[in-house]
Amino acid sequence: MLSCQRDAFRIPPEVTYLNCAYLSPLPQRVEAAGHRGLERKRRPWEITPRDFF
Repeated sequence: MLSCQRDAFRIPPEVTYLNCAYLSPLPQRVEAAGHRGLERKRRPWEITPRDFF
């Protein structure tokens, strides 16, 4: 059985979210990675071929 991983998500304490088959919340690490990716796309001139390969 999995241990509780609630701390990995930004879920308010009063919320019990059970519908993960339809749309699950993102872990905070994934949310942070998404923010970093969006920030990089704001400056496409800084993306080099090395970033793709």
